[in-house]
Amino acid sequence: MLLRYTSNFLYFLWLVLRKSSKTGATIETDNGLIGSPEIKCNPETIELAFRTKREFRGKVFVKGHYSNPNCRVDYGKTTLDSRNSVGGIILSHGQCDINRQRMIQPEGMQFSTILVISFHPLFITKLDRAFHIRCMYREIVRAVSSGIEVSAIATQTLEYEYPFPNCIYTIRRDEIDGPILKYARVGDQIVHRWECLSDVYGLLVHNCYVEDGQGEKQVIIDENGCHTDRAVLGDPTYVESLNMAYRESLVFKFADRIIVRFQCQIRLCIKDAGGC
Repeated sequence: MLLRYTSNFLYFLWLVLRKSSKTGATIETDNGLIGSPEIKCNPETIELAFRTKREFRGKVFVKGHYSNPNCRVDYGKTTLDSRNSVGGIILSHGQCDINRQRMIQPEGMQFSTILVISFHPLFITKLDRAFHIRCMYREIVRAVSSGIEVSAIATQTLEYEYPFPNCIYTIRRDEIDGPILKYARVGDQIVHRWECLSDVYGLLVHNCYVEDGQGEKQVIIDENGCHTDRAVLGDPTYVESLNMAYRESLVFKFADRIIVRFQCQIRLCIKDAGGC
């Protein structure tokens, strides 16, 4: 009886393996990643992309969230080039319990999660890889001057780090979208305009000075972004998107000086994380 039971069990196991082979649920032991996965830190999403040696028919998912279809991508269709199959996943910042952490050094907001690349359509095997993904969105302070477009404020190509935006400080005639001024007369109506070209970052205008071109300068907006003399320049007004601020004023100058130069610092903050 024992021999017959063992024989039947082995025969049943052979049938299961044969059926799995026919349905394609076999382990491709000669498959694997080509190089390292590529990570893109987008304004509202994190994206992972990778290439494999052979056709990829597995799955990519957030660790601990396999049962959530929004946190998993299944691959089962044959690609045109089986030698360089491509896979990946795109996740929103607020999706699949992505960890959100405010960092002090360097200052900014970090989003992180663990993504698993599994080569088997059903099971976890020794071929599978897990990656701890981190996207860092830094907050910085940079100085900009009126009439000068600041070229690429510390735009860096760093792995897992979102690039800094361009920030511009201009002085306009009469209104916020008026022509940019280089020359004016005392008493003319002007508009100070600060802006950063980004959908991710907001800005705070602070530490503004007016200089006479000979070394003398006066604070007109303090470190908290508040005016020091409303008769000279009031508090900046911020647009709803927080990436632009403006303030109307009248032209003034120092005694016996013909040059007036304005300089401000702009602090960047991450809007999505409530950092503004």
